[in-house]
Amino acid sequence: MAQTTRVVKLAPAAAKQLLEQLREALPVDAEWRQVPHASFSVKSVGVVATCYTSGKLVVQGADPDLFLERFVGGAAPEPSKVASPNSGGGDAPLPLDRPTLGSDEAGKGDYFGPLVVAAVHATEADAKALSDLGVTDSKALSDSRARLLAGRLEELLDHRVVVVQPADYNRRHAAAGNLNVLLADLHAEALGDLAGRHPDAHTAVVDRFANEKVVAGALANRGIGFEQLIQVPRAERHAAVAAASILARAAFLDGLDACAEACGTDLHKGAGEPVDVAARRVVAIGGEGLLGTVAKLHFKNTGRVL
Repeated sequence: MAQTTRVVKLAPAAAKQLLEQLREALPVDAEWRQVPHASFSVKSVGVVATCYTSGKLVVQGADPDLFLERFVGGAAPEPSKVASPNSGGGDAPLPLDRPTLGSDEAGKGDYFGPLVVAAVHATEADAKALSDLGVTDSKALSDSRARLLAGRLEELLDHRVVVVQPADYNRRHAAAGNLNVLLADLHAEALGDLAGRHPDAHTAVVDRFANEKVVAGALANRGIGFEQLIQVPRAERHAAVAAASILARAAFLDGLDACAEACGTDLHKGAGEPVDVAARRVVAIGGEGLLGTVAKLHFKNTGRVL
């Protein structure tokens, strides 16, 4: 299989946060390596990722873009990237030229707050309105802009938003035993609900987060099939997925605010040191029981604060 290399530049804080995230999310058989002049190097999920002390992150493997999308938020590769001739379409546009369902998620890398999956139904007739609104990947938007756009999108497009609050998330994650399995089931739930209302939508586009068989299997388990199921990294290039990402982001932010109100202290996004500080405040207020109502307990943050 052809190998592809991607190189991105990370700030020191981002590199530290990436290391924490990888230690939390990668399987137990991940191979951690010692590499000269590198702060860390790991071989897992089909790639070798090496972060040098200069801040350069080098990811090599069959699909480094999927790794970057999952763990680095789709950071753009530097111009010096090396790609195999067969590395695929990269960031080629994904046009909204037929009735399509698009889905995306928010909150999977955040210790506090819910896990959210949103799906929308959009047609070629909606393309101009979405473009005029400035609909794009929610990661490129401020929180306030994402919330504003979400309100407009709720009026414009039929949609389904599935919000799994932390207490329910902790139960469902323990039962599933794997975040990707849980996430795939949530995508299938949201897409399946819309598919039942829109038989014209023969195409579904999903922001890829795991092996394609995971989502396809979750859909099949619910008796849902599409003529075309597209799973690609950075699927927010498609207007329907971008719209879904905004709805998911806004619902996550609302859920995070609700968690903060419920525990009586400010909470933070992500999984870095400020999150640990906030988690210790939550434990001081209400112990582990309260923490389990506002946080995803399988994250390593839990072990650091209890």
